[in-house]
Amino acid sequence: MLKPTLEFLTEELNLWLQLRDPLNFQDAKPATLTTLMKPDGKFAVSGSSGQANDKFSIAVTLVNIEEESTFKNQPHYRQVNSKVQVVQPPMNINLYVLFSAVADTYPTALTLLNHLLAFFQANPVFDQSSHPHLNAKVSPAEPWNLLQRIVVDFYNISFEQQNNLWAALGAKYMPSALYKIRSITYTDQSPKQEGPPITEINISSR
Repeated sequence: MLKPTLEFLTEELNLWLQLRDPLNFQDAKPATLTTLMKPDGKFAVSGSSGQANDKFSIAVTLVNIEEESTFKNQPHYRQVNSKVQVVQPPMNINLYVLFSAVADTYPTALTLLNHLLAFFQANPVFDQSSHPHLNAKVSPAEPWNLLQRIVVDFYNISFEQQNNLWAALGAKYMPSALYKIRSITYTDQSPKQEGPPITEINISSR
């Protein structure tokens, strides 16, 4: 589910940029799902060329995940036909995704960041009703990757947290925004046990 979620958001951001600013983005896909740094320490992001041949990109990078504890106590049982099955409870996780504006010039980076903020302000929720193509690229053979709803919230961090984040990424700070994406559900549909349901209880006294 991680990959379909982040690929969908990246593609939606590119489509929105092309519609909002066709002069610069009509033939470009600036948003890219990528790490910022390669394992050898080299910068991993390559940009597209705009109207003034200024190379730019919005790097979409997963920087953390957490389990959502709110939905943790869910039923571990389900009834299928005439049997009761014991299943593992779903695991709900939140994603923390960093969107970094990479450009040859600082004003271009700020323009990219401005577009990014406007995109998620206009589109904080993605579901089947607003985006019927939400699962267009999910294979029928992989039903566990089907997305139900994506909620995107701007996530505030302090200067100290920001400094620690960029140090952990091994990169120099660039104009960016951190978003919390909730919640992605992992569900294993295979039963661990099954048996007939309990239909009566007999109490015997001695």
